[in-house]
This record gives sequence, C-alpha cells and structure tokens, in this order.
Amino acid sequence: MSPPKLIAQALDPRHSVVVEACAGSGKTWLLVSRILRLLLDGASPGEILAITYTRKAAREIEARLSDWLRLLAIGSDNDVRDFLLQRALKPEEIDAAMPRARGLYERVLSAQPSLTVSTFHGWFARLVQGAPLSSDLAGFVLHESGVRLKDEVWQLFATSCGRRNDAATASLLWLLQHVGAEATRKLLFNLSERRAEWHAYAGEGGAAPARALAGLRECLGVGEAPAAIDNLLADELFMRKLHEYAEILRRSDVEGDQQLAARLEEVSRAADNPARFSRITSALLTREGTPRQRKSAKKDQERFGAAAARFAELHARLGERVLATLAARREEQAYELNAHVFIAGAAWMEALEQYKRERRLMDFADLEWHVSRMLADEPRAAFLQARLDARYRHILLDEFQDTNPLQWQILLAWLAAYGAQDAVRPRVFVVGDPKQSIYRFRRAEPRVFDCAAAFLQAEYGAHRLANDTTRRNAPRLIEVVNQIFAETPQFPHFRPHCSLNESLPGRVELLPLCVREAAEAPPAHLRNPLATPQAVAEDGRRRQEAALLAARIAETVGRWAVVDRDSGCTRPARYGDIMVLTRRRGILPEYERALRAAGIPYLSVGRGGLLRTLEAADLTALLRCLVTTADDLALAHALRSPLLGAGDEDLLQLAGRGEPNWWQRLQGSAGEGSASSVLARAAHLLAGWREAAALLPVHDLLDRIYHEGDLVVRYRAAVPAALWPGVAANLEAFIALALRLDAGRYPSLPRFLDELARLGEAGGEEAPDEGTIQAAEAGDRVRILTIHGAKGLEAPIVWLIDAHNTHQPPDAWSLLLDWPPESAQPSHLSVLGRKDECGARRTALVEAEAAFAAREEFNLLYVALTRAQQFFFASGIASGHSSMKSSFWDRIDAALAALGSGEGVHGDTPSTVEAASKAMHPAAPLPQSIACSPAGIRREAASPGKTYGARLHAALDWLSSAGDAGRPPQGIPAADWPALRAAARAILDAPQLSGFFDPSCHLRAFNEAEFALPGGVVGRIDRLVEMPEAYWVLDYKSGRPEAALLERYRLQLENYRSAVAMLFPGKPVRCGMVFSDGELLEI
Repeated sequence: MSPPKLIAQALDPRHSVVVEACAGSGKTWLLVSRILRLLLDGASPGEILAITYTRKAAREIEARLSDWLRLLAIGSDNDVRDFLLQRALKPEEIDAAMPRARGLYERVLSAQPSLTVSTFHGWFARLVQGAPLSSDLAGFVLHESGVRLKDEVWQLFATSCGRRNDAATASLLWLLQHVGAEATRKLLFNLSERRAEWHAYAGEGGAAPARALAGLRECLGVGEAPAAIDNLLADELFMRKLHEYAEILRRSDVEGDQQLAARLEEVSRAADNPARFSRITSALLTREGTPRQRKSAKKDQERFGAAAARFAELHARLGERVLATLAARREEQAYELNAHVFIAGAAWMEALEQYKRERRLMDFADLEWHVSRMLADEPRAAFLQARLDARYRHILLDEFQDTNPLQWQILLAWLAAYGAQDAVRPRVFVVGDPKQSIYRFRRAEPRVFDCAAAFLQAEYGAHRLANDTTRRNAPRLIEVVNQIFAETPQFPHFRPHCSLNESLPGRVELLPLCVREAAEAPPAHLRNPLATPQAVAEDGRRRQEAALLAARIAETVGRWAVVDRDSGCTRPARYGDIMVLTRRRGILPEYERALRAAGIPYLSVGRGGLLRTLEAADLTALLRCLVTTADDLALAHALRSPLLGAGDEDLLQLAGRGEPNWWQRLQGSAGEGSASSVLARAAHLLAGWREAAALLPVHDLLDRIYHEGDLVVRYRAAVPAALWPGVAANLEAFIALALRLDAGRYPSLPRFLDELARLGEAGGEEAPDEGTIQAAEAGDRVRILTIHGAKGLEAPIVWLIDAHNTHQPPDAWSLLLDWPPESAQPSHLSVLGRKDECGARRTALVEAEAAFAAREEFNLLYVALTRAQQFFFASGIASGHSSMKSSFWDRIDAALAALGSGEGVHGDTPSTVEAASKAMHPAAPLPQSIACSPAGIRREAASPGKTYGARLHAALDWLSSAGDAGRPPQGIPAADWPALRAAARAILDAPQLSGFFDPSCHLRAFNEAEFALPGGVVGRIDRLVEMPEAYWVLDYKSGRPEAALLERYRLQLENYRSAVAMLFPGKPVRCGMVFSDGELLEI
C-alpha cells in the first residue's frame, strides 16, 4: 500500500484502525494526525482518550499536538492547506475545513473536560480516584514499592512469623533451610512483583495457595504428598526383580560386580525409604544419573553363563524404573518448593498489602489489579462502564506492543461490553510494532497486539494496515536490516522494509573484535616474593574497545558529513549527532573514562551513581569532618577539594605540626597566623559550618556551605567545560537529596551521614541517580544510552558497543508464567528452583519462555539498528570461550557477508567536509580571572615542508589519543603513514618526554587546544599538559633548533603562556619546543 493511501485509511475518523508500523515510519505523527482529524470531524476534546507507554511519550504527543494547533491558528493559508493535504483531507474539503482548523487551538485549550493524553497507569489512577466509596480505594496515593519499602516490610514480616506458629511460618522456615535466605527473599519478592497475575490466576483470600497448587499438581502429575519412592519400594514385582538381579550379580568374580551386589544387599538394612532408594540408584546408575553401561554382552556371558540374557533384561528394566522414579521425584521436589513459596508468598503479599493499605499507598501493579477487579465486579463494572460511556468516544493506543495481558483484559472488558449496534460504541485506533517489543521484563507481551487486532477486526470492523516504509533510515542501512531479519526464524512474518530517503547516504561498519593480548611466558626461575611482585595478567580488551570508540569519534566529528534532519542540508558531524548504545550499564565506566581522557563531552545513562562521583565524595567528606573532628582523612579530603582548594604544600604544613589531630592543627595554625591564605580561609569556614551543623537541618547547612564557600564558582573553575554540566547537575542533586530524605528534616547530621552510607551500599535501584543535565546545558554531547532507553530516539550516527557479548546471567529462582493473550487469566504460574529439581513436565513452558526471550534478543538488535539515520557502527571484544549463541556482531557480520559487502563494511564511503575546528572550552576561571572564549581555524598547509609538518602534527595527535596505530588518521595517505608513524613514535617514546604523554604522569592533557584573547589574539596549542607543579605548553617542530627559528617562535610561545596563565590561574606556565629527534627546548 502506498504511503498516501495508507495515511488516508489510517486517519479516516469514521473507522477503527490497527496499524503495524515499522521503526521510523512516523507512528507518533500518525497518532497525533488522527487526533487532529477527529477534532476537525467535530469530536469534542473531552471525548478523546490517547494512551501511550511512557510519560515522556505522552508529553511528546501533547507538545506536537500543541505545535500543530498553533500552526493551524496562525499559519498562512498556504501552510495550512499543505498541512491538511498531508493529513489526507481532499482538496475540495479543505476550504470548508479551514475555519474549523483555525479555531481548534482555542477550542482545545478551553475544553472542559480536556483532551486526555496519558499512560495506562495514569489513566488507571484516574479510574481508581473516581471509584465508588464501597471499593475502599479513596484517598490512596501512588507510590512505587521500591527496595526500601520492601526491606521494611520484610523485617516486619519476619518478626511477625517469629511470633506465631502457622503454615506460613513453617513454609518460610523450610525455604530458609533448603534454599537459603537470599534465594527465599528473591522467590517471595519475585512473586510479589507479579501479584496482579497471581490474583488473576489464584484469586484472592486465604484459599488462593490451595487453588494455585491444585492446578500445579495436575501440571506436574503429582499428589499432595511425595510418593514416588514409596510407590517404587512398595512394588513387590520390582523388589523381586531387584533381588533376582542382585543374585545374578553375585555369580560374577569381578570386583566391581561384587561391590554393586553388596550395595543391593544393604537395601533391606537401610533406615528408611530414601536411604534404600539411594542404594538402589548407586547400584544401577552412574554418578551423573545415567544407566550403568555393561562392558559387552560377551563378557557378561562369560560371567553369568545362561543367566546373561536375563541379567541384561533386568538391568535395562530396573534402570528404566529407577529413572522414571527419579523423574517423578524431581516433579515432587518442584511441587514441594512451589507449595512452600505459595504459602509463604501469600502471607508475605498480605503483609505487604496491609502495610500499604494502612498508609494508603498503591503502586502500578495495585492499580492494574484494582481496575481489573472493578470491571469484573458486576455492580461496580456498570458504574465504571457508565462513566466511560459518558466520556470517551475515541480511543487511541500508542506503542501497543508494550501492553501486558492484564492491561489488555481491562480494555477488553470495556470494549466487549458494547453491542454491535451500540450507538455510543467508541472508535479505536491502535498503532505499534511487535518487532520493537523489548520490555518483557516489565511484563510486556507482544502477542497482545495480534490478539487485539483480531478482536477489533471481528467486533469493530477495524481496518488492519501495515506500514513498512521508514522515513528515518538510509537505504543502505535498511538493506542490512532486511538481510538480518528476513533470514531469521524468529521473524517468520517479517516484511522487507524500504526507505523514503533514497538519496540519504548510509553505512554499516563492523569493527574488528578486540582480542586479549598474549600473556607473557612465566619466568624460568622462581620469583622472590619479597623482592619481585607477582605479575598479574590484565585483560585490556574492554579498554581497547573504549579507546577505539574515543579515537573514531574524534576522527568523525567535524570531518564526516551528515544530513541535518531539520534543514535537509549537509553539515559536519557534531558530538550531539552520535548515540552510543549498550545492553548493560555496568560496563560503561571504562568507556566514559576513555571519552573523558579524549576530551569528548558526553551524557551518560548511569543509574544510582551520585554518591560515587567525586563531587558527592567531596561533600560527604566535608560533612563527616564537621561531625567528627578527629577524622583526619575526611578533613584532608575536604581541604583538597575545589571548595577549599588546599595544595600539597598546605597539607605538608599541617602534617608537620604536633597537635593530636588535623582539625586542631588547622585551627591552631590559623590562630597563630602561620597558616597560608588558603588554610586560613578553610579554618574560618569550617569553624562556622561546624557551629551551624548543630543548629540547622542538613539541607539548610548545605545551602549555607554552597553560598559561603562559593562552591559552584570554585567547582566550575576546577572542572573542564566538557564535564561541567554533569558536575553542576550532581551538585544540585546532592542538595536535593538532603531535602528529599525524610523531607530534609533529619534530627542530626550523623543520621544523614548514616543514611548516605546505607545508600552507598544499596543497589542501583535505590541508590540516588546522578543529576539530570538540563537540555539547555546539554549542548553538543555524545549520548550514551541503553538500547531500552533509546527506544523512540534517533541519531545520525549510532555506535553499538559490547556487541559480541552473549553472556546471560542465569535467572535462578524465577517465576514461570504463561498467560495466553486471548485468555482471561494465566494458564500456568509456578516458580523455578535449581535446574536439577525443575522436572520435565514444565519443559514445554520453559522452552516457550526461552523462545520469547530469543525473539526479544532480535527485537533489541532491530531497535538498535533502526536508531541510526545514516551511520551504524558495532564493536565488541573477542570472547574467551566458545558460545552456541550468535551475538549481535555475528548476525551483522553474516548479513554483510551475504550482501557481498567489503570487509566489515556495507554502504557509502562518508563524504568529508571542511569545517572550523571545535573550540576547546577550558575550565571557567575564578571571578577575578579573565574569561577567554576559545576560537580559531587551522590555516591550510602550502609547501611540502608545511604539509609534512601538518601531517606529523596529525600523527602525534592520533597516537597520543589512543588512536589505532595500524591505520592512518583522516588526512594522511596510507603510503606515508609508516614513515610518519615512526617519526611520531620517536617523539612519543623519548624518555625525556614520557611525562607529557603517559597519562599516569600528568593530570590532564589537550591536543590542538584553541584559544582567543579579548584583544583579538588567537592561537592553537599543539599540546597542553597539566603537570602537578605547572602547565606545559608544547609546540611541535619538524625541523632542527636554529637561532632564527627560536627567535621567530618566542613571541608566539609567550602569547600561549599568557593565554594559559589567564585560562588556568594558580600554577606557573612553562613552554617548550619539541623537535623531531625528541629534544625538548624550554623557552
């Protein structure tokens, strides 16, 4: 179907519509356009309900609708006509629609009730707020049940169980004894996370565990009590055959057979049935649980004579019976585990519900269950249905592939209540893409999409449309997408995509995997542990990939041409055009370090990391020394922070004094007048803050520290501009944390510090996140996101890191849930324990769950690939072991090979553009210093000598920034690279220059640092290095030191010295010229 025809059908307000739309096809555009067409058709704003998956998506829908309504109100007639034509109004209808379109903005803004754009949970919250008083739901507050709340309830639950002797307590004790405290907690917490599904499956009340266990017994084929071993040993025929088998074994003169016969003789003497069965299994089975294999029939014939055939028959049949009994026993063990989990879990969930009920709290799972229960209760359902009928005539559902079965059942209960001829039956618009369903861990079920589409087609006459045309991705990228997913069994109904951007250049590049360096051979002689430290082989693969990422970004920005989405014009790539994607947050610190070292600004997706930042550690140390003046380490930390600004000389001065602790030494030196100005200021401020700490709440104390210490200004001066927005956001987040914890009114500073210590040890879910950088301050920065977090976003350049990782941590003690979307309730719910105790009766369910997980793996790759508008990179590290699973890297590699592309590349060679280099924004100085905005453009090289010099500069920049030595940077011909690389290495490896290029020897370094002074003087420093004692300005020269040359460049270096002194006050500035032979000449 052509795009115009599809748009016309999708936006027709007379029909219900279901649209399955691929990534980048404009789903939000289609949904908001449908809302506009409904309004133009006369629908009242209050009759429209739009539901999407996240609050961010809801705000985007509202913002786009507002922008379009404003355009219709104030745009020119031609603009409005074009706008309405794009939304499938017929040319002859536009003149009549123009007056209505002009008035829509005012009509929507003044509508009462207003147009509703919400998430499922936001809409459910409104329904609960309007529930009848008999439902006992009035006055509840939405509150997510986080780890801290559950921890508190868990302690109350454990205490309560310790005071009573009932079935729940017995089950809890059994779990603690058999699976351990951690597994018990995980099992019960996992069950409570799915309590809405639990209630849907087992119902409510004290009989819920019994109902759930009845279904589980039928599934596992077991009884209420374990009986498999007893039944086997009570089988007289089996015992006679076992006795016969032992008698034949005794005839053998082989020692092994005699030992097996002796074990069977011990069966009758064993204390109980489990012990008897253990001896039987040890005689008939191996330690691995497989039947013992006899050497050969010929040898058995020699040992047992005429009884050999009978022996073989008994051996096979007895082994089969024992294996069957073991299988039944595993099912019984699985049932026993589930029985105790269900009984203890029901009591745990009741304790959790009671705790929240007493405090009038409700979380998202509670919302869903209470709304579902209201619609299932006939009197309340009639009340709720009447309210919905009176309000909504048009329902629009966005990102429907992320809907869970319970949410669909709630919608179904509403929609199925209408008759075919019901005049108030609403029209429904559904849009989604099952290929982008990646939230199964949040209970999303992509099968719901097809189920809902079938229902709407059958009952509402809905048109089902498919849109496989993307407006986002370049054709070359779409070719790779089609190749990967058209050949994938998990996508049996995949339809090839096409792109409307036929001229948009695109490229998919697969970078070589980073391999582990070969370990050095161990020394031939023994190591003296007192003199020689043990050499530890370090795995540098992740660091290699991070360095490759940083170097390639530096090569791309300002050089590669991208097409601007807004203007359609070609421009140089910016940092903000790059999106780095990962599946796991835990690996990000290594990549962030590489980006920081390369001076690349970025925004990261780290969670729970506020208290691990340097600025939060500084403030925590400051507060600790205010509480405990004898904490010398905390005081030293606070003094060295940018807030107090003490140097090594100041700390050495304090270390040389004789008072018992450093607080007394600081105050003593200040009182004597022997302290430096920095220490005198610190002593005065700390003394005042210590007095205030005894009187003020923590938030007010921090507010005073921020103000009196000029904290923001001083941190701004100490931090590179690329990192400043993140540091500023963290400083704001820290003081906000003090206000948020217990409403900012902790009775004492020590209590606040204790809470910080607890949060620092908490997991990522509870630990406070780093501050959010405001959009106005985010500027031109690389975005680092998880694939889940990037859903709905796009970028000209996307880089998928860690793409070769196939490791999935085992999901032990998990919940096994099967809820067919067409069913009103789950068909199965149980927990999975240890692998050897799960049994075989649930294998089909486990395999189905694994298949859903495998499909979601492909969905993740689809989402990652389709975030890229033009260029997509994938990198990874070589695995240390073989894996049966194909990684994202493997799948892309196979697709590129099938497309006949070059080695690891498919698509267009990026065009390069000439652009002014990005200025290096250095740290902002203190108020008394001069602020300089860097600027400047490198002049074109002219003569061969200048060309060589410029290329040598580029080689030095490339190699000193962890660039790949195996290939030249942009602008250096491959033929010239070996000679230039050798010349650059001679400089970088010179012993007298090592401190300038070894990151462990200096604080920070910048290549190609541009600056501009207020008088108009501009310049570019080849390399600026901050050493502990001074700043060094290095100027590379490809020639030899000559007097005329030195005189010529002396003034240039003096200008550089002046600029650096103003930009970075507080340290001396030294200048030197570095020549091609590695000689350093200080000016």
